[in-house]
Amino acid sequence: MALNSGLHNSSEDSVIHRNKWFQLAIGLAVTGLCLWIAVREVDLAEIQRQFSHARYETIPLYLLCLIAFFVLKAVRWAWLLSPVCKVSSREVAGPMMIGFMGNNVLPAHLGEVFRVVLLSRQEKVSLGGVFSSVAIERVLDVIAVLILVGCGLLSVRNLPEVIEKGFLAGGVVVLLGVIVLAAGVIFLDHSVKLALWLVNRFPLPDRWKEQLSHLIESGAQAAGVLRNVRLVGLLLANSVIQWGLNCLMIAISLWSFGIEVPLAATFILLGVLVFAVTIPSSPGFVGAIQAGFVITLKMFDVPDASALAASIYYHVIQYVVVTGVGFIFLARTGISLSRLQSDAEHLEEGEPERLIDPTPSNT
Repeated sequence: MALNSGLHNSSEDSVIHRNKWFQLAIGLAVTGLCLWIAVREVDLAEIQRQFSHARYETIPLYLLCLIAFFVLKAVRWAWLLSPVCKVSSREVAGPMMIGFMGNNVLPAHLGEVFRVVLLSRQEKVSLGGVFSSVAIERVLDVIAVLILVGCGLLSVRNLPEVIEKGFLAGGVVVLLGVIVLAAGVIFLDHSVKLALWLVNRFPLPDRWKEQLSHLIESGAQAAGVLRNVRLVGLLLANSVIQWGLNCLMIAISLWSFGIEVPLAATFILLGVLVFAVTIPSSPGFVGAIQAGFVITLKMFDVPDASALAASIYYHVIQYVVVTGVGFIFLARTGISLSRLQSDAEHLEEGEPERLIDPTPSNT
């Protein structure tokens, strides 16, 4: 089945809805603030000097870590999708990389919706099941990052109290979320029945009730993956290794500019960066990553110019590679970026019937 089958051809395909323009404006304002924080005490001539003396021979090692990072992501997503459809890591790689490319070039994290739409259409499976797998992915990511941050906090002394308390609060919230998720999985059948009962009691149009019920049932099917204890262990191990590789990419970037900090510092910086990219910013998280590097490394007595240079190195390599690979996969689908963007916006507005067959096969 061609990936572009069923796509509509309206003038909306090339137009960002008004709320997206508002989100973009907010993102640009946040980006401007973050960039000001990152560069306000930096001499641009010093940045040039940093890059003129950088160790560019580290790029192959960085790329190797980046490739391994995304291979592990594809493997994990295929595992998470196993209750919904039997799919290989190679088959999910395209939608996944297109999604990350979308986050780099469009506002409002639309890339996350891109990969749900593409995978759902490619494999003829429900949107709810794919959405559920992505949601579980996010939980695993947060748990893995907090594990690494916890190791960093145990190893580094005299950190600012706001950092320690911030990560502690985040850990408590995640722990509570995991407890709720575990309870939902243990009592999955009862949870689904309760959710369906609530949907049917709400004064909603029948079409919405039908869509919500279908999303709940298919989402619950995907969540069934968490009942497999062995697989949950593999998913957690995969996630920790993934983010450990990201810490290694941070360390390589720092070493490329002669910055020497404890390995634990990269764990803490990772936690700051993961938080930074969740706040509204321009496409590609420009500014947020730079501010995260400068603010965090200042605690380890790293000059702002060196930290900023390392952040640019870390960011640009990822941005160019991920965006380029994503566009290559997108070209293979035959779908234009504007059409995919329009599809994602319709899905966000609760119009999935405009995207795929409402009764997809699970085979």
